Amino acid sequence: MSFTTNLVFASFMKLSINEKLANVKELWYTSAMKPTEYLQTTEMPAACATTPMGRAIRLLGDPWILLIVITLLRGSRRFNELRELMGHVSPKTLSQRLKTLEEMQFVERRAFLEIPPRVEYHLTAKGRALGDVIGAIELFAQEHLSSLDVSPPVSPC
Repeated sequence: MSFTTNLVFASFMKLSINEKLANVKELWYTSAMKPTEYLQTTEMPAACATTPMGRAIRLLGDPWILLIVITLLRGSRRFNELRELMGHVSPKTLSQRLKTLEEMQFVERRAFLEIPPRVEYHLTAKGRALGDVIGAIELFAQEHLSSLDVSPPVSPC
């Protein structure tokens, strides 16, 4: 042992048991509070953005997207009709999700040359296929999740 280590050890041995416990507690507390490599990350795994399954998980994991598709399954809707039928969704959130669905070709936006201007949103064939997936999820939920009181874990995707 080095001189410094011997000095620290000797001074530690002179402490009372309560002082030793306090030192150990402090050491444990400070080391427990340090960030470690093994902590769960909140970053999205790369597979969630680059694989078809990852993209499907992200799409189906967004409640606003699912509500838009469910609402449009009943027919074309205007923006404010969607907002009213969906409940408490902000215009910004609804606009962003509709743009995402348009880019992915699940929803089509129709603008009519009228005064006042009129825009309607409707599902494409791809969007109606997503409705089949939502129906399968609903069937699964009714069969297997209707009697559970526990919430499912949060997905990293």
